[in-house]
Amino acid sequence: MSTRPSLRSRVLRRIVSAMKNTEPIEATVEAAARGEVDGRPAPQPPRSAMRGVVAEVRDLAGTNVHVLRPRAREPRFAVLFLHGGGYIEESHTGVWQLVTRFVRRLDAEVWVPAYRLAPRQTAAVTVPRMRDVYAAVLAQWSRERIAVIGDSAGGGLALAVVQEAQAAGVSVPALLGLFAPWVDLRMERPEERDTRDDPMLDYGRLSAAARAYAGELPLTDSRVSPVLGDLRQLPRTWVITGTDDVLVHQSRALVAAMAEAGSSVTYLEDAHMMHVHVMLPISEGRAALARFESELASLA
Repeated sequence: MSTRPSLRSRVLRRIVSAMKNTEPIEATVEAAARGEVDGRPAPQPPRSAMRGVVAEVRDLAGTNVHVLRPRAREPRFAVLFLHGGGYIEESHTGVWQLVTRFVRRLDAEVWVPAYRLAPRQTAAVTVPRMRDVYAAVLAQWSRERIAVIGDSAGGGLALAVVQEAQAAGVSVPALLGLFAPWVDLRMERPEERDTRDDPMLDYGRLSAAARAYAGELPLTDSRVSPVLGDLRQLPRTWVITGTDDVLVHQSRALVAAMAEAGSSVTYLEDAHMMHVHVMLPISEGRAALARFESELASLA
């Protein structure tokens, strides 16, 4: 069977490559700071994504948390979704399109925290705050009906939050979904430092964002690089990535380490796909997402 990417995927790759950001992160950090209201990010979900969805904003653990529900039906399970963006960027349109898809198609209640971004808030604060948000979800839903999901940096944060919950004796969710997760901020592998062929990610920006998020913690701290944390007795986990994502090496290492630790993990690695392809409007991303959604729907 041919692994040649679809025409749409090839065209989108050219567009993304042409727009790749290799500039220092300072302008990104400053833009995010300007977008804060009373010291917190205040993202507004695009109206185009909110059809059939009811939203409210809750103040939890010093964080604005968007809680999304189906407009006409009762939700059947809950998702805590932690967005990516290298810990320095707010949630983008693709995040809202994905989480509202879960609401409309699967009758999920989705919690989306707008956690404060680095360097104004670092891992030492972000991880326990997101653990407290997870505890709020757990106060309303049984663990058997909860999934924690994250993309890119949000995937790393999702893993760190579950590890923190487990260490604190808090029940872990039934399902953990990690989409192209950034789980090792050391970026030590030579193949991770050469991002010239990655259409989206840039090593200079990644390494600077890693230092900003770590703050005073070493990059080896499991709150920063959760692949170095306790991988035993994790929830059943899905890891989805693509071969043309420079972070694919981290996904492979994570899956191997989880298997060695005895945790259940399903791994999807799609050929020629770039970073977080499950969020892209391409057939390959939709197929991978559909497989994951079948597992997610089993929580109902």
